[in-house]
Amino acid sequence: MSNTPKFKKDKEIIAEYESQVKEIRAQLVEQQKCLETQTDMRVQLLQDLQDFFRKKSEIEMEYSRNLEKLAERFMAKTRSTKDHQQYKKDQNLLSPVNCWYLLLNQVRRESKDHATLSDIYLNNVIMRFMQISEDSTRLLKKSKEIAFQLQEDLMKVLNELYTTSRQLMVNLTD
Repeated sequence: MSNTPKFKKDKEIIAEYESQVKEIRAQLVEQQKCLETQTDMRVQLLQDLQDFFRKKSEIEMEYSRNLEKLAERFMAKTRSTKDHQQYKKDQNLLSPVNCWYLLLNQVRRESKDHATLSDIYLNNVIMRFMQISEDSTRLLKKSKEIAFQLQEDLMKVLNELYTTSRQLMVNLTD
């Protein structure tokens, strides 16, 4: 009869141990899923940013080309007039023609600035987002490997602890 309460107690201890181990495993799996979800969201955001800046780069380049065409069209039109010859003679005077040339040159500089901005988006910003995305994926993979190894080590230690504590209980009851 004295064995029956001890047997029930052992079953309760085993059940409690198994319940706690399952809970720990569930928590670890949930943490891993959370990490994967966060990484997936970050990678998707980085992809969206890449798409955004790729499109913005196209728009900047198109705008740059349009500004250059605009400046060229009016520059060609102005070169054919009499005022153009006068401009070459009186470049230091602030005449309407000189202001016109300053405006056209400003549009050309603006065109170059937008082309440069497009190039920066395309070759720097987008490439950096790609690197960050690849790094995030690589880090997730490495984190999963480390987490798996740590989980295995934790389970091993818990099993050793359980075995040792059970042996201690047996020795104390004898």
